[in-house]
Amino acid sequence: MGNVLAPLWAECPALTRMICVGYPSLAILMAGLQVSPIGSGLSIMLFDTSLISIQSFRLWSLFLGAFYALHPGSGLTGMDFLMGLFTLYMILQYFPRRERTLGSTAHLLWIMAINALANILRLAVMTVLVYVFQMPIYAFNSSIGLWPVMLADLTVFMMGDPDGSTSFWGMITLPNKVYPLALVGFLCLLNRFSILWDMVAAVAVGYAYGYFRLERFMPTPERAARLEQLSCCRQGRFEVLGASWVPACSAQAFGQSGSSNNMSDFSLTSGQQLTSQGDSNRGRPAQFEAFSGAGNTLGDGGGRPNQSSSAYVPTEPNDWI
Repeated sequence: MGNVLAPLWAECPALTRMICVGYPSLAILMAGLQVSPIGSGLSIMLFDTSLISIQSFRLWSLFLGAFYALHPGSGLTGMDFLMGLFTLYMILQYFPRRERTLGSTAHLLWIMAINALANILRLAVMTVLVYVFQMPIYAFNSSIGLWPVMLADLTVFMMGDPDGSTSFWGMITLPNKVYPLALVGFLCLLNRFSILWDMVAAVAVGYAYGYFRLERFMPTPERAARLEQLSCCRQGRFEVLGASWVPACSAQAFGQSGSSNNMSDFSLTSGQQLTSQGDSNRGRPAQFEAFSGAGNTLGDGGGRPNQSSSAYVPTEPNDWI
């Protein structure tokens, strides 16, 4: 495992390294504190995105919940540890390219914004289930980890080429426009036919992204550059964990938002690139392979699958063909 992660780690910018270190470290720390009432209450206070929590005006959890890999108030299991290793691999594969495109600051804001959008939609559904259909158990439904963020990104990427197709482990090819739904359905099947509402909401955000032009509300490198002008940020020029923070002014998408009808960095690095690259390579089959390799077993067998159990590893579009 080390000889697989080490080369990926060497290529990671600062924010990706911080997430790789902080994501499992926070889970281990909070799991160790669960033995005390203070520790259990702290994880619920900071990261619980349930309807009960939001009704208590803990609105920060809508943004911060993505960075906590466990269900608030629960401990750490052996399956959580194994899935955590896979999550590290997924983050190392997935985040560096987007961080270089947006810049580190905009990438961090983008993660939190997408997570908040998915949480707001999920909470709207939970409100209907609790107060209209009288199902109080859904008042405790919470989103966990980075998985909703990745699903929303996957959906936007796929909808950039809705007429294309994607191969799942080389076994079946699905149209891009239905691939995210099929993936969520497969995960719900592993979850004993239970609906994973945070994943459903994330996919819905992904489908709505282009239709409602949600990119207008997403962070851009230009906006992040203004934040980095603050003296405490050193204009985004510093190092963390042996890697450089990518300044917004050095990001690949810097200066492109205005020239693309205010297109945000989220769409600039997703399906829009897929379409443009496909036009320049006519004659090649529009086949993508989002899942390659021998496969991984998802889910812990005791409820909902761990949020970090996806085998989706986005890379350059041409690497998928």
